[in-house]
Amino acid sequence: MKSESDLLNEEIRYKIVADHTSDGIVLVDNQAIVRYVSPSIQQISGFTVQQYVGMDAFEIIHPEDRERVRSLHVQVVQTKMPMDLEYRLLHPQGTTVYVETKVKPVFDSFGNVKYVVAVVRDITERKKTEQLLENILESVNAAVWSTDKDFSRLTFCSGSMEKLAGLPRHEIVNSPIRMHDHIHPDDNEMLMGEAKNKLDQGMAVNSEIRFIHVEGETRWNQMIIQPYMNNVGEIERLDGISLDITEKKRSELALEESEQRYKSLFENNLDGVFSIDLNGDFVNANRSFEKISGIEFANLTDRCFLGLIYDEDHIDVYQVLSEVMKKREPKDVECRILRSRHADQRIVNITFVPIFLSGQLNGVHGIVKDITQRKKEEQELIQSEERYKSLTESINRFSNDLANVMKVTDLENRLMDEVKQVLPVTEVSIEEVPRDHEGVPSSKNEKWVKITEKEQWIYLRIGIKQPLLKMEEEWLETAVHYVTILYDNLQRTEDLMKRLEDMVTYSTTPKWILKLLYRLSEKERASLSSDLHDSVLQDLIIWYRKLESLRSSSYFNEETQGELMQIEEGLLDAIHQIRITCNELRPPFLLKMGLVESLKSLFSYARMFSNYEIDFSVTDLQNPLTEDQILGLYRIVQELLNNANKHSKATKVTVNLTSNEEIIHFSYADNGIGMDLSGFGGSFKHMGIAGIENRVLSLEGKVELNSAPQKGFHVNIYIPTTMQQKGDYYGNTIG
Repeated sequence: MKSESDLLNEEIRYKIVADHTSDGIVLVDNQAIVRYVSPSIQQISGFTVQQYVGMDAFEIIHPEDRERVRSLHVQVVQTKMPMDLEYRLLHPQGTTVYVETKVKPVFDSFGNVKYVVAVVRDITERKKTEQLLENILESVNAAVWSTDKDFSRLTFCSGSMEKLAGLPRHEIVNSPIRMHDHIHPDDNEMLMGEAKNKLDQGMAVNSEIRFIHVEGETRWNQMIIQPYMNNVGEIERLDGISLDITEKKRSELALEESEQRYKSLFENNLDGVFSIDLNGDFVNANRSFEKISGIEFANLTDRCFLGLIYDEDHIDVYQVLSEVMKKREPKDVECRILRSRHADQRIVNITFVPIFLSGQLNGVHGIVKDITQRKKEEQELIQSEERYKSLTESINRFSNDLANVMKVTDLENRLMDEVKQVLPVTEVSIEEVPRDHEGVPSSKNEKWVKITEKEQWIYLRIGIKQPLLKMEEEWLETAVHYVTILYDNLQRTEDLMKRLEDMVTYSTTPKWILKLLYRLSEKERASLSSDLHDSVLQDLIIWYRKLESLRSSSYFNEETQGELMQIEEGLLDAIHQIRITCNELRPPFLLKMGLVESLKSLFSYARMFSNYEIDFSVTDLQNPLTEDQILGLYRIVQELLNNANKHSKATKVTVNLTSNEEIIHFSYADNGIGMDLSGFGGSFKHMGIAGIENRVLSLEGKVELNSAPQKGFHVNIYIPTTMQQKGDYYGNTIG
C-alpha cells in the first residue's frame, strides 16, 4: 500500500504532466460542470483556467455541435464506456476551433461514474488541410479513404465520398459494407472475389465499378486500393481513392457507339462507299462498292481509284476530285466504272467528301450510287414519250381524216394506210370471216382485230415484226374503235344514198333526208367528241401528270430536264388542241344552257381570236326551241363566223334573234367586202352557203341572202316555231 508521501509525490507528478502537456485535460462531473482544467486549455479554447472552471462544459461548444456532444456525454455516463469524438469550440475572438476529444469515465468506490475526463487536442490545422483536400477532391469528383484490413470501419473518409457512393458519411465510416448495396451486382461480385484475392496477397487493385444508387442512372467509378504493410509484412490497413469517371465513360461509350454506327453504316450502306488517300489509292471500301465495281476489296488495296474509271470520263472525275481536295467541300460527278470481271460498265453518281484529321485533309470518301438502271429508264422514257407523241399525233390526224371519209372502202384503206405508217408491220389486210368462224392468227407474228359484225365478221389482219408495245396496242385499239363507230353508219349511208340517188338527180333533196343526215352528223360528232374526251384526252392528261411527277421527284441533268420540259409542253399543246376539237364537235352544255347562252359563249371565244366586233341582241323569244333548231342555228352561226374570219375582212358583225308565235327570225350582217351573188348562179357549194341553205331547209325554213361588193354580207333566216311545224305536219298528214 502506497504511503501518503508516495501519493503526494505521484499527484505532483501528474499535475506537472497535466500542466505541461499541449493537450487540454478537462474533468467534468455528472452535472457537466467543469471541476478541473489544465492550463493548456487557454491556448486551445481562448478561455483561462479561472474562466472555464465552474462553467457548464458544453457552453463553449459550437451551437450546431452542442446537443450532439451533450448526448454523447450522457451516453458515456450510462454505458461507462470511453468514446472518441470531434466537435467545434467557439473562441472568444470569434473564430472556430476544431478539436478531437478522447472521453473516459472515472468511477467511485462503488463502481459508479463520478467524473468524466476529456483529453482535448486542437486539430484546426488538420481540419484546414482536410478541407483543402475535400475541395480538391470535390473539384475532380474524387474521394480518399482508409480502412482496416477487414474493411469493417473507415479510419478516414473524405466528405466527397457521400456524393460518389450515395450514402451519408457516418454510415460509410461506421459500416463500409453498406456501399456494396449501391454497387452493380456484377462489379460487386468482382470486388468480393478477384479484387479481394489480390488485396489479401498484398497486391494493389485498380478497377472500374458502377454505382446504381440513382434510379435510372449508372455512375462509373475508378477505385484504386493500395494495401499498407507493417515492418513484418502484414497488411495493417487499406488506403483507397475513388474517382468519378462517369462523363469520361459516357464519352467513351458514345464514341464506341458512334464508331460502331459508322462502321455499320459504312459496311451495310446500300450505296457503295470507299475511302482513298491523298494520292488517290484505295484505303477502304464496303460490300456494296465491291458489288458495283465487281472487285473484292482485297484486290483494291493500294490500287489507284482512277484506274476504275472509264477512259473518256477520266478528265471530268480528276477535275472534280482535285476541286474537292482544294476547296475542301463535297461535290459529285456522274461517270462510268469499268467492271473488270464482267467486262461491262456501270453508270454511277459519285459524291466526294473530304476527310479531316486534326483539322488537316487526310483523304476523301466516295459515296457511289449505281444509276445505270435509272439512266436506262430515262432513255426509255424519252423514247417512250417520243413514241407516245408520234402515236398521239397519228391518232389525232387519223380521227380528223375520218370526218372526210364517206365510203366504207375509203375507211378501210385509210385504216390500213395508217397502220402501215405507224406500226412495225409486214402486211395489213381487211378480212371477212363467216359468222360461224373466228379470225385465228396462223402464227405468233400475226394479229387479228375485229372491226364489226355484219353478215360476215370483218377483221383487220396484220403481220407484225415484233411484239407491240402497250401504247401501240392502245393506239391500234383506239384507231379500230374509231373505224368501228363509222363502219356501220357508212354502210347504212351508202345503202341509203344508192336508193336516194335517183331521187336527188332530178328533184330537190327531200327535207326529211336533210334532217336525217344532219341528225346523223350531229350524232357522230357527239360520239367522236365523247370518245376523244374520255379516251385520248384522259390518257394524255395521265401521261402528262406522270411525266411532271417524274421530272420533279427525280434528279436529271440539265439536257434531259430540257428535253422532258419540251415533251411536257408538247403534251399540253396536244391536250389543248383536243379540248378545242371536242368543243367544236359538240359544244358543252349546248342543249342544257340553251341557244342564247351558248351563242354568248361562242361569241366570247370568237372575240379572243378575231379582228371584228360582235353585236348580239335577243328579243321576244316566246316559244322554246327544239333540239334540231338549237343545233341548226348554232351550226349556221359557226359557219357564218368562219366565213367572217376567212373571207369577209369585216370589222363589225351584228347578230339578232327574235320570234313570235309563228316565226323564229335570225339575222346576220357584217360590214365586210361582200360578194356578187349574181355571178354564182345560185351555187355556193364552195362558200359554205349551200350548207346554210340545206340546214335551213331541214328546219322547214327559208333563207334570204343579200350581198354586193363592198356592201357587206347579210342573211335573214325564217324558221317556223315548234307549234307551227306541228300544225304543218299534221295538216300535211291529214291532207
